[in-house]
Amino acid sequence: MASWQEIEALLFASGKGHTEDDLARSLGTTSLEVRVLLEELERRLADHGIQLGWQEGRVALLTAPEHGETLQRALPNAPGTLSLPALEALTLIAYRQPITRAEIEAMRGVRSERTVQTLQELGLVEVVGRSAGAARSPLYGTTVEFLRRFNLSSLDDLPELPQEEEGAEAP
Repeated sequence: MASWQEIEALLFASGKGHTEDDLARSLGTTSLEVRVLLEELERRLADHGIQLGWQEGRVALLTAPEHGETLQRALPNAPGTLSLPALEALTLIAYRQPITRAEIEAMRGVRSERTVQTLQELGLVEVVGRSAGAARSPLYGTTVEFLRRFNLSSLDDLPELPQEEEGAEAP
């Protein structure tokens, strides 16, 4: 029989999300047993600095949101810290996906090739298709890693954009 400690170790070591079926296969058990063990692990992590997080049917270990500011202060240059241009581009992709790089550049007013490439390298965005027409430009969308990184269960959890003023353009 598998244990909640084995699930904790697997999630910690992999650093990524897993489905209940993936965990069951890895541990040689059933999805039902994994669900029960995940509930136990979640209960045991209730007062800790980490928690279980679910995104798109996958579970991962995440930093508890109440410790986010502490981590940002303590690790300001941690790998994967996003620059303002990267955050701008990522916001456009998240709210307007699927979107081409040309559309991102038109809204930002600057070239964004390197910025989009960096977001892809970080696993936050990916090519989700090609645009219609002769150019067949890549269309970008966010990834499960994006959801994990920003502690979202789905894109429906993105905050509402503020109401635009007359004549202003939204992302």
